[in-house]
Amino acid sequence: MKTYLILIFVFLTTASVAASTQAVGNNIDSLSLKFTGKVIDSASKEPLIYAQVAISNGSGQKLVMQVLTDTLGQFELSIKEGTYQVKVFYMGNENQVFNLVIPAHSDHVLNQVFSVKVKTALLNEVSVYAKRKIIENTAEKIVYHVDRDPMAKNKSLSEVIKKVPLVTVDFKGVPSLKGSEKVQVQVNGRSVTDYAIPVDQALKMIPTANVESIEVITNPGAASDGESLAGIINIITKNKLALGGNLTVGVESTIGKSYTTKPTLNFTYGVGKLNFSLNGSYTNFKTLGFSNQLYARNNFLQTQSGNLGYEGNPVYINSGLFYEINKSQSLNAGLTVSNSPYTFNQGLQTSINDQGVSNVFNRFSDNSVKSQSLSANLDYKVKLNKPGKEFTVGALFTAGKQDNLNNSINNYVSGAATPVLQELSSNNSTVRTIILQSDYKLPVGKHKLQAGIKVTNRHFDSQYQNAISNQSVMATASNDEYAYDQGIYAAFGQFQVILPKKWTMIGGLRYERTQNDAKFISTNSSVNQGFNSFLPTYVIGKNLKKGMISLTYSYKISRPGISFLNPFQNFVNANTVAQGNPDLLPEHKNGLSLAFSHNAGKAYLYVDASADFWSDYILRVNQFVNNVNQISYKNIGSYRQFGTSANLNLTVTKSLSLTVGGTLNLISTNDAAFNATYNEKLNFNASFIGTYNFKGGYNLQAEYYLYSNNYFFQSRTALPNTSSIGVNKSLMKDRVNLSVGVINPLNNKIEYDMLNVNGGLTNQNIQTVYGRGLTFGFSYQFGNNKVNKKSRTNIKDNDTKEGSTNPIGF
Repeated sequence: MKTYLILIFVFLTTASVAASTQAVGNNIDSLSLKFTGKVIDSASKEPLIYAQVAISNGSGQKLVMQVLTDTLGQFELSIKEGTYQVKVFYMGNENQVFNLVIPAHSDHVLNQVFSVKVKTALLNEVSVYAKRKIIENTAEKIVYHVDRDPMAKNKSLSEVIKKVPLVTVDFKGVPSLKGSEKVQVQVNGRSVTDYAIPVDQALKMIPTANVESIEVITNPGAASDGESLAGIINIITKNKLALGGNLTVGVESTIGKSYTTKPTLNFTYGVGKLNFSLNGSYTNFKTLGFSNQLYARNNFLQTQSGNLGYEGNPVYINSGLFYEINKSQSLNAGLTVSNSPYTFNQGLQTSINDQGVSNVFNRFSDNSVKSQSLSANLDYKVKLNKPGKEFTVGALFTAGKQDNLNNSINNYVSGAATPVLQELSSNNSTVRTIILQSDYKLPVGKHKLQAGIKVTNRHFDSQYQNAISNQSVMATASNDEYAYDQGIYAAFGQFQVILPKKWTMIGGLRYERTQNDAKFISTNSSVNQGFNSFLPTYVIGKNLKKGMISLTYSYKISRPGISFLNPFQNFVNANTVAQGNPDLLPEHKNGLSLAFSHNAGKAYLYVDASADFWSDYILRVNQFVNNVNQISYKNIGSYRQFGTSANLNLTVTKSLSLTVGGTLNLISTNDAAFNATYNEKLNFNASFIGTYNFKGGYNLQAEYYLYSNNYFFQSRTALPNTSSIGVNKSLMKDRVNLSVGVINPLNNKIEYDMLNVNGGLTNQNIQTVYGRGLTFGFSYQFGNNKVNKKSRTNIKDNDTKEGSTNPIGF
């Protein structure tokens, strides 16, 4: 009940603010008369879009006001009675002067059409070519411009995101940032998890052709969610609104033993103040390979080897509606639907030697997941009576469902064990998420103030069943059921101060109140956690003549998830049991980074150094107790990571450009209660991207990614080096785009080697997949390619503004 009272209070508060600001605007307009006009081409009678209308006094000596026409060539303004001169500025027009008389009638609404002669001889097509950098860096983020990379247009987003500095992706498509999976992946500033879509599936489903850029934010500001511990990967979709109808269809395909085929569609239609967009994809993917597993302890050895397959066919549909109510108000609505069924299966031969007694059996496991979600959002924005002063309020509702079914069959070949043993387990869950938030921006002279509030309410229900049978008897081994509610109530304030000599300082504070309430029905237990978090952020930086330098500090939180808290014992197999820890505390991170960039024309360099200090870090811990591997979650004492990264964009010639980047991190853990097998270890990765532009519009690009072993606490993960090469060509004034290439031409098989060592226990899992394939991409654009320069604006959890002249600030 408390949650819903707070939700109602937030909406009433934001609605009253919006109403008061609107009332002020109406009071101003009542002093003048409403005047609407339209500017058209006198010959074609077509509206002139973004024509500048200048209104002067009767003598033409004093400018009274000026306005731009909209997508229908129309404009609207308030003007007092009197006599005026109107001049329309448009490329190629004859600058005709029109006389305008506004009568003295308080209820009068005047409409007038201005017919302008356009010199068509001056409107021949002009092409301007300028090479824009694909990767750029600011004080708070790294931006990879997908729309500037010709080779990214027809690639899967899970492949494209590998190009982003600091980011790595495993064979399932799960991304990591600086070696940590504790990263928040967002779409337009909203977390993917808020849409109830698995992260790896989202990267497969979202059409790359609809992505404008990908941002990496290692130390998010106070406007961002507190739960962005390792940082944020933010996917920015294209938000320029089309005029008229525009349809783009395409296909992204990888052909090989592992394959992917994804048809995509993007449709936009704009008329006047109303714009509609629809984009979607259907993906059919399959990854084939091998699995080798080893489990060893005192006088016990288990080995498994065989085939694996990972496949699915997710569907993704997103639609949006943008309506400009007037020059100061707009609405943006969206609807997202996803259906993501996929399976992971293995056929393994298992050999067990226990105290000298051997058993050999064939194990077949099939894990299927069906995930569905429906999300709707509505955002309202009002620009107030001062440039840069604006208020936004928005809501997001998501309903999701996920059904997991795992079927494993053991057929014993030799030994004294049961000839046939089958295990069947299911986990069906539902989730509902409601998010309400508002944001207020206010310029204070040269400085800027931003403040906002956000309420998040999540509810989960889950039912788990596990049954084991031999040839004749089926017995239910265990059942688990829980209900879980999470409420997060946040408020933040952030102030930017412009100092002398191009220095900028930003200070922000975010407050979050968290309430976790879970009822574990099977174990007859509950968890009730409530805690307050104060999360400050500070930035100080200087804009240099050809770059910038900045120092950033942030404090972040990560709350334990329901799977970490659940005390239910889940027997993964006879040797392994997993159990959550209801006493887990949230983890925190103090992050400090120093960044420097320099633009020397043909060379662009970005370098940073960071130090992250984690407390109460939540770690998946393996402990060997009574010949059983017990998996649980613990708060370790401390964890420190020191790192540096660099990125160099070099224009060698007009045709050849190179991008070289890399990261180097040193990890260190300190906890007396648990054994840190790997400590004081270095992790690094490097990327090399070369692009050559041939005459005739052909683009050639080669990529190579190098990874070291990734060490952490009790585990060591060896990631494979990957590569690709491709050619791209655009035709028919960029309406047609073709690309062909090869991924991993240097190695057909890609190996992921995961090793966990804890005292007398060694657990190793090597997954090898077929990674080489021929890539093919095609897209065709129908309709016009004009773009309305207005942008759809929705509330974002972080500052994702594009094209700012000040790289330090919000």
